[in-house]
Amino acid sequence: MNQTKHWSKIALATLVLVSVVACGKSRQVKISASDVTRATTPAKLPADIEKLWKNRHNEQDLRQALVSLEKFAVENPQYADVKVMLCRGNYLMGDGHLWLKLTGDADEDAKVKEESIQFYDAAVNWCEAALAMNPKFRDKVVKDGLEVEKALDVLGPEDIDALYWRYASLGKWSRLVGFTTLLSNRSKFSAMVNRVKEIEKAMGKEYFYAATLRYDAASNALSPTGDKKLADKLFEEAIAKHPNYFAVRVLYAESRLKGNEDKFKKQLEFVLKGKPSSLPEIEADQIVEQRKAKKLLDEL
Repeated sequence: MNQTKHWSKIALATLVLVSVVACGKSRQVKISASDVTRATTPAKLPADIEKLWKNRHNEQDLRQALVSLEKFAVENPQYADVKVMLCRGNYLMGDGHLWLKLTGDADEDAKVKEESIQFYDAAVNWCEAALAMNPKFRDKVVKDGLEVEKALDVLGPEDIDALYWRYASLGKWSRLVGFTTLLSNRSKFSAMVNRVKEIEKAMGKEYFYAATLRYDAASNALSPTGDKKLADKLFEEAIAKHPNYFAVRVLYAESRLKGNEDKFKKQLEFVLKGKPSSLPEIEADQIVEQRKAKKLLDEL
């Protein structure tokens, strides 16, 4: 058994499983019944883990970072921010490093997608573990037996990271699992993003480079019944707000611009010419987006 799987089993053994039944493929929500008090300050990670996380644009560094972070999270369960890092790290493995390995070969891609599903599921699990650090939310789900999406009203600004990245990871997981699962989970996506919007309003500021605006754009772009003109308008608004955030340009090109070569190239070439360090807090993620932009251009 490799280290990643070993620590994943230990970590998940500390959680209580709450079954969720839905049309399509279902997954189990893993909400801890533990009453560990959430730390009021961020975790101070060992230097070696910090270095690996900083270099998460390298696949092997990210894989090792996930192993080390899981071990740290099991030994220090009070840190919700570490659980969110694990959520985002697992998401990046699927959305970044593994996505880059897709070649168009059905057999090879099937293996990559299966591994991606596992990473996205792990991402959702860790975000759920972070949400469970909110005692009111935990009681609603564990004691009262409510679905996660029926207990979102008690979440606040301190929960917004886990809430948003749970949505993002569940969305990617659902899309890879299949259309029926994606369709059955659409109301869950809406519930989570709407709660993020409510928290944004209460905070008086937008979250993570206009994340909810990107959601509205992507949901219209990717849905068969979505308003494509509205999607384009919202993508352009998101880009105008944060021109150096590469992911929105890559998403826009991939989801809407493949039929318009000039606009497609314009967005992706901007990404390739840009400086990842323009957003230092997500520089590693920006580097991965540049690789995705290059792949899309090469395929064109």
